[in-house]
Amino acid sequence: MKFTKIALAVVATAAIAGQAQAATTFLSGASATSINYVKSLQSLCGGTFAVFKETAGVASLGNFFTAKCSQDFNDLAGVDAVAFNVSGGSYTAILNSSVLPTNAGLKFVQTFTATPVLVTDATSPLKDLLVAPGVTATGSIQTEGGFLDIEPAAFDASLLAPYGGVEGLADKIGFANFSQAFGVAVSNSLYTALQAAQGLTGCGANDLTPACQPTVSRAQYASIATSSFNSAKTSINSLFGVPAGKLTLCRRASTSGTQAASNQFFLNNLTGNGPNAGAEVPADAANYGPTNGIAATFEVKEGAGTSNARDCLNAAGYGIGVLSLENVPAATTGYRFVKLNRVEGFDAAKASKDTAIKGEYEFAFQATKFSVSGAGTNAVIEAIDAGLTSISVNGLWGSADSQFGRNGNNANVITKQ
Repeated sequence: MKFTKIALAVVATAAIAGQAQAATTFLSGASATSINYVKSLQSLCGGTFAVFKETAGVASLGNFFTAKCSQDFNDLAGVDAVAFNVSGGSYTAILNSSVLPTNAGLKFVQTFTATPVLVTDATSPLKDLLVAPGVTATGSIQTEGGFLDIEPAAFDASLLAPYGGVEGLADKIGFANFSQAFGVAVSNSLYTALQAAQGLTGCGANDLTPACQPTVSRAQYASIATSSFNSAKTSINSLFGVPAGKLTLCRRASTSGTQAASNQFFLNNLTGNGPNAGAEVPADAANYGPTNGIAATFEVKEGAGTSNARDCLNAAGYGIGVLSLENVPAATTGYRFVKLNRVEGFDAAKASKDTAIKGEYEFAFQATKFSVSGAGTNAVIEAIDAGLTSISVNGLWGSADSQFGRNGNNANVITKQ
């Protein structure tokens, strides 16, 4: 028997509205694998499953969404909804959790009266899901934890201090079942300038294949990302061999897992333990904002979310920054990914994960999970994680998909298992 989209929506709304009252689990943290959180929960729903989200349309999940089952999720007695707020980056899993009574709460989608619609658009990551868009997120609720792009040790010490440093959080952290790759992205004008400087003839701004991607070295990006004053900040020509111009570093806020991953890979933030042990302090807007003395040649812009970083990279002029490889550049406009040390991370034909899975591209880290109640004790987080051993998202892969990893510590080098 075939049902129309309207009939399916009516059935879903009736099923969800008619169920007995059950509990909602509230999670925050990393956004990259949001769609896989949802799909993992869908596999645990023996009834009608729907997603209620704040953003309009069905092109993406957005930052505020709730996965809802018409009955308790399998093996999660008393839990029929899991609400997510992934607007502030990885560290919000800790910063906005109930581990400290003084932590601020977050808003979540908590209303389930809207009528879900079956998504049939083949280009949408929400295809074949029942989705209710445009539901307002409300409240101020402390979370139970969530997923992070990298372990807490990679974040700024000032964020860790209220919890007694890394040691104070150690018993609440475990490694998740997936890893993520990151890439160096540049503005359109810097992409074409680098192509010309590196002799990539026959290539243009819309040639995104590995053969047409220019390369940036780890040392070159580190020279930009460090707070130390150097010639990279006064002459982009001396750094990259491109025509003179102002360079803008488009970075994320300190609570971002993408920023923490960048700090570790380029500046030894997790490995170094301070300026005298090999770590470099990252450049920020406080020291390199528009009012400082070298704004004519170098400026740092900080954004809370990935969209802010993309907007910065999509602007005119020379821009550079780090994005997770879940992001896919537009075909004809905006930012582009470059190779890192002559190895491509971004490859649309191979979901931007092939070189990392093979151990060839090293700007990648294993994700972690944080639970207020203690590592491995939050049944909802563990149930979601169990479904993440194989992932279909760009730039991310499950633990079953690669034999290369960092052996339980993201400060380790990548080796084959």
